Amino acid sequence: MNNQFVWADLSTFDIQATKRFYRQCFQWKYSSLGDGYLLAQIRQESAAGLYTMPAKFQSIGMPSFWMSYIHVQDLEQVVRMAEKWGGRVELQPQPFAGGGRIALIRDPLGAGFTCYEGREFETPEKGVPYGRVVWHELHISALDKVQAFYTNVFGWTIQPSGHADRYEIFGLLGELIAGIQVTSNDIKGDKEYWGVYFAVESLSHSAKQIERSGGLVAMKQPLGNLPSLLAYDPQGAAFYLVEKAQKDESSPSPSNSSFKWRALLGLVFVAIATLFELNWVWGAFFLFWVMPDLKARSTHFLEYVAKDENPVIYWLIMGTWIFLSLYLLLSGFIGP
Repeated sequence: MNNQFVWADLSTFDIQATKRFYRQCFQWKYSSLGDGYLLAQIRQESAAGLYTMPAKFQSIGMPSFWMSYIHVQDLEQVVRMAEKWGGRVELQPQPFAGGGRIALIRDPLGAGFTCYEGREFETPEKGVPYGRVVWHELHISALDKVQAFYTNVFGWTIQPSGHADRYEIFGLLGELIAGIQVTSNDIKGDKEYWGVYFAVESLSHSAKQIERSGGLVAMKQPLGNLPSLLAYDPQGAAFYLVEKAQKDESSPSPSNSSFKWRALLGLVFVAIATLFELNWVWGAFFLFWVMPDLKARSTHFLEYVAKDENPVIYWLIMGTWIFLSLYLLLSGFIGP
């Protein structure tokens, strides 16, 4: 779980009013972890945390907000790397109410998140956990100002998603863990932030419940191919709802199917090509590998390379794969 999102909590002004709102919207129940920190639960599963914003932050006019948590192995090392790559440490490493330690960091554009070192938070085993956090998406005005920060601090890989101005973040093992939406300040306002997404069965039903409970539904904002909307609770904290079917247990990626038949078929062809020395099969594989990278305008060869940022290196890699594919295809059919 290192360098992945594991938790989210809410800093609010009126804890009692906030508890009522989310109980009505998500059927949450609450228990105390001590130090004024509340654990929200649904169906005996941990959903999120709530706490009253400290007076010193209220005095400077800080708004109520949802905060994303990233699990890390070495908190001090992450703090040092964040400062090295242009981040700002708002809260130095300190004990967390539920155990472990935390540090609050802002990226070079000012989007804040919390790093957590300690025992991983509990996560559900099966099904879509309605009323729980299922996704984190960075809403920013310029990717180029934060990409080096996140790739160097956390080792993440950032690639285009196939949707305009939207990118996907892949973790240390190549797994999809979060997203990035690039939006102009004219549309999203002047704040750069990590958005917290809660799964619901029906957006229309949840939107009505939010408004009946004193919240505000701001606008629809699709999450890739999934219906999603932006809402505010009565204290002004922004959060997102994403509509997910019960059978959908994946992250918001349309290509993430349960049975990977293409990968299995590819392994069969690899075995056949190796046993019978069929070079043309390897040439076909190179073509299959290069086509998505041409479409995405980025590739990954030991490290992430984007066409717009490093065009010479990008085309050297693409040209190499295309040359090898053609060479292997022709040698396989023409022979020596």
